[in-house]
Amino acid sequence: MKLATIEELTHATLNAQGETLPPMPWNEIGQGLWGIVYDLGDGSVLKLVRKRGGLGTPTTLIRREVAALKALGSTQCSGFDIPELLGHGDIDLPANPFVAPLEGWLRLSKLEGRRLGDVIPPTPDGRQRLGETLGAALADFHDDTKAISDATDLPQKDPILRAIRELREALPKPDDKALCDSLKERWTALSSSPVFLHGDVNLSNVLVTDDGKFGLLDFAECGMGAPHAEFRHFEERPEIRDAIFMGYQAASGEPIDLDVYYLAATVNALGTLYHGGTVQPGVAANDPRKGMRLRGMVRHCADKAGLEV
Repeated sequence: MKLATIEELTHATLNAQGETLPPMPWNEIGQGLWGIVYDLGDGSVLKLVRKRGGLGTPTTLIRREVAALKALGSTQCSGFDIPELLGHGDIDLPANPFVAPLEGWLRLSKLEGRRLGDVIPPTPDGRQRLGETLGAALADFHDDTKAISDATDLPQKDPILRAIRELREALPKPDDKALCDSLKERWTALSSSPVFLHGDVNLSNVLVTDDGKFGLLDFAECGMGAPHAEFRHFEERPEIRDAIFMGYQAASGEPIDLDVYYLAATVNALGTLYHGGTVQPGVAANDPRKGMRLRGMVRHCADKAGLEV
């Protein structure tokens, strides 16, 4: 008996729901903790969300991304192209050896460009220019979305507080739970005017075109929070992080709050440890050496934030 592929099952199920999709084969262009993305070949992409993945729940991830794209999609916010939401819905597919159980789907317009991680220049001058341009674009994005966040139903919960809560529940070690408690106490004591955060700006979620324009993908972790938490993924890439800081400071007129940054980077390091370290059984990162490196990044960020580990 031939088992159907994920594309075949999805095509049949969504066509039955009235969502007309182009014929297969489709080109897989992305794979993450929660799902898989296909280029449908007609200027759109299909994002499938699994029932199980990282922290949180698939329904809340989908709800946040749908809300953000309804408010921002098909627009250009200060240098960032943002995909248009073309459709979304539930999809209940059983698992088989080739298909994980699925929760939902989103169909989006396809953005041009390559992932940031694939285009970082090899020369210091090139990295500096790219980083400064990206930092300035992020500052303008935060400024531009202030008016939008007042007028639309954008997600409001702070992505950092949400991640701390989810990590405290998920991490098994008492010391990690205690660190989450310290992070929450310090974070809630900060004084910062919240802005709308993409929440997951990283080397995969930023696209760069040949002429230097940016695209922004995956708003599932968005919310309102301290602006400099947006950089939390870049602590492992100081060669571009510092240039991003310079561009953001120049465009916003405000210095980078390193307390905010390193607290957020500590949360990010804990999340990376959970998703790819020695916590979850059966993942490739159960390699003790990688677990030690990830644990070292937690200690590094916590030390910079003035937290005891």
